[in-house]
Amino acid sequence: MVARVVGGLLATVAWTNVVQAQEVQHGDITVTAERAVTATKTDTPLIETPQAISVVTDQLFRDRGALNVQETLRYSAGVTGEAYGLDTRGDASMIRGLAPVQFLDGMRNLYTFAPFTRTAVDTLSRVEVLRGPSSVLYGQASNGGIINSVSKRPEFETSGTVRLEYGSWDRKQAAVDITGPLNSSETLAGRVVAVVRDANQQTRVIDDNRVLLQPSLSWRPGPDTQVTLIGLFQRDRSASSQQFLPLVSAILAPNDARRLSNRTFLGDEDYDTLQQRTASATLIADHRVSDLISISARARYIDAKSTFRELYPDVYSNPANPFIDGTADTGRTLNRYAYQTKPHGKILTSDVNTRFEFDTGPFSHQLLAGIDYSNYFERTLSASGGSAFTPGITPIDAYDPDNTGVPANVLPYALLPEQRNTQLGLYVQDQIRYADRVTLVAGVRHDRARSKTEGVDAVIDKAWTFKVGLIGELGYGLSPYLSYSEAFQPVSGINPRTGNAYVPTRGRQYEGGVKWQPQRGVLITANYYDIVEENRPTNDPADPINVFQTGEVTSKGFEIEGAFALPGDIQLTAAYSHNNARVTESLYTYEEGERVNDVPRDQASAWGVKAFQVGPDAVLRLGAGIRYIGSTRSTGATTAITTPSYTLVDALVSVDWDRWTASINASNLFDKSYFTACRTFGDCFSGNRRYVVGSLGYRF
Repeated sequence: MVARVVGGLLATVAWTNVVQAQEVQHGDITVTAERAVTATKTDTPLIETPQAISVVTDQLFRDRGALNVQETLRYSAGVTGEAYGLDTRGDASMIRGLAPVQFLDGMRNLYTFAPFTRTAVDTLSRVEVLRGPSSVLYGQASNGGIINSVSKRPEFETSGTVRLEYGSWDRKQAAVDITGPLNSSETLAGRVVAVVRDANQQTRVIDDNRVLLQPSLSWRPGPDTQVTLIGLFQRDRSASSQQFLPLVSAILAPNDARRLSNRTFLGDEDYDTLQQRTASATLIADHRVSDLISISARARYIDAKSTFRELYPDVYSNPANPFIDGTADTGRTLNRYAYQTKPHGKILTSDVNTRFEFDTGPFSHQLLAGIDYSNYFERTLSASGGSAFTPGITPIDAYDPDNTGVPANVLPYALLPEQRNTQLGLYVQDQIRYADRVTLVAGVRHDRARSKTEGVDAVIDKAWTFKVGLIGELGYGLSPYLSYSEAFQPVSGINPRTGNAYVPTRGRQYEGGVKWQPQRGVLITANYYDIVEENRPTNDPADPINVFQTGEVTSKGFEIEGAFALPGDIQLTAAYSHNNARVTESLYTYEEGERVNDVPRDQASAWGVKAFQVGPDAVLRLGAGIRYIGSTRSTGATTAITTPSYTLVDALVSVDWDRWTASINASNLFDKSYFTACRTFGDCFSGNRRYVVGSLGYRF
């Protein structure tokens, strides 16, 4: 399977890179971009950018049927978009075998493991992936990279869309997106995005409801200045869709009768809930002082709350036989744990930079100097218990569950120590262009991070990080590149087992590759990387709910990504990646030399869309995609578990007629049942079943 997909990749071209300025388009589909800003924070041609970047535009992820941010990344090279499958608690992706950091509009969006609202894809114009360490420009960035979602902004031409959806699990959604100028002089524009959803989920009993409003204003007093204000109110109502099914009743089940359905709900209708509310305001300002100097500033304030309660099976005390009424082959009843938390987070982030453009002899410079600041505060109520020691938390028959009887107030909340984390960073970067063929990018940053947990002395970390990259055009659109970059990421909180504060994650990466752009609309990118990460947070094998930090992880591999616009209105994208992530140092010596848990070695994908003119005002678009995700490994003290690979197919049928669009999207078309990761801890993470959504939209 992998060999066939790789062969196809080598016969096509590599899809990559972030869209910012000019794009090549066929119909409404962005095929490839020519310029990027994420890697350098300046408007730079991709062929002059010595780093791997990917982008998924809103049209592309809608065509592919993505319903959340992690699903938008299904076809991106080096990214495991749905690393833990069906999970309402948050977007859990991996880049190059390592956990990325999530950004929104260039500023960090999530800081801890608190279950705050997920970014809604209906509010986004694109999702960008910057692979590898990026701390010089983005501060608290992981070694895997960053996922930067970009919000829809007001436009100065009137347009709008109204869309109704109905799909699997009784999904009903209405969405509106309207934008345009608000005055006759066209100096002020507005946009409103609104979503209402009432839906069930693959996991029985659980809802997936949403109310969202994102208004925004842009003020453009002249050609050199634009100021945008984006507001957001989002309220979600759901519960944890992952049920942590027992290993012995999942991939190790002896027969179909003992294998639990991936729709099984082991919680309680009255107890289990995930209620989330987020309100935020984002300010983005850009001003060109002169032809040589430009200033960019952005800031955001977030107020987020959630109430999360979950009953989950005790598969951890005895993974080989978690049942309390029989053997692994005959037992039915499981003890349960209860976990509940009510975090309230307040987050302030800002980033201001100035760009200077000048020449020194034969060298052209874009010098960027900036300062960014973040302040994260969290106050949390929490509680936990279990069937074995807490009255009212009853065991459950996994094969005939009674999902009632545990009241919402079975556990009293306790106030956890307050947390406040601040970070101040100063950065400088110079892009030096020589003879319009060679580009050197070099940057340096200094961070001061302060982490304060109530009752514990503040921890202050300071760090310098560096990056340097060189790319040069050899002719015929062929540009090899080399780069080096570093990461520094403070980790919030304390280890409850040790009482010690977590230490920052650090790392470095060497990357080399080649980009080929023989003509507009074609871009071939292939690269090899070598990452070392220290102090990586991961689940504690002795207490899977806890997080500990391993010593050192290495991640090495290569990626190919591609897109091509073929004659006859055909667009193809494809990707292949190979990753070898291993633990080189650990508190648990049995991990050393083994693969990093839950990380596939090989992934491959291909997606294509063909457009047919079926009338003077009608276009039929047919699309299909295939995704291969390799097996994963989990290593314990005495055993190791391999979760099998899986291959999924997605499809699209869409008709555009005049101002109307009718579409049907199908994810996992053949309804394959699979698990994304099973662990020696004793649990398995269910994958997404077939999901079909039909939509009817009107454009104006």
